[in-house]
Amino acid sequence: QCGAGKGRLVGWLSRDWHDLNHLDVDNHTVATLTFKKQRRDTFLQLTFFSTREDQGNNSCSQWYFKVDDKECTPNSINGYSSTYQNITTPLPIRIDMTSSIVGVCKGTEDGRINSGTHKISMHVRVCRWQKGGTWKPKTGLKTTTTMLVEELCPPQ
Repeated sequence: QCGAGKGRLVGWLSRDWHDLNHLDVDNHTVATLTFKKQRRDTFLQLTFFSTREDQGNNSCSQWYFKVDDKECTPNSINGYSSTYQNITTPLPIRIDMTSSIVGVCKGTEDGRINSGTHKISMHVRVCRWQKGGTWKPKTGLKTTTTMLVEELCPPQ
């Protein structure tokens, strides 16, 4: 299926959830699906579309993908939001947004992702660089959340 004159897409899977409403839990799994990868020499393009909310004082939340419980390498596929503010402001800030997190996963710390069945998951955590502050992220409140996995041929 891959090669000159062939299409780039080998296979795909999409799943929707309504009103996930996942609340402030660090290192929390937001959504998971199972995908059957057809070939060893392909990559996975991962897309997550949802509403995200971050609420707090000087907080930072990071949403990120895992394949079989490991982050993609050499680059993680992630997005973040933060509520940094002037320290003299006592009230928490709330940010609501619709967002997409998209990237190509070429492998994990175990190497290339082989053919076969894999667990694809989206997680949320406190940003690794976060020092102090309050933290209350939410995902998928009162909307449809979509995760899309596409198996792609390597670039020519």
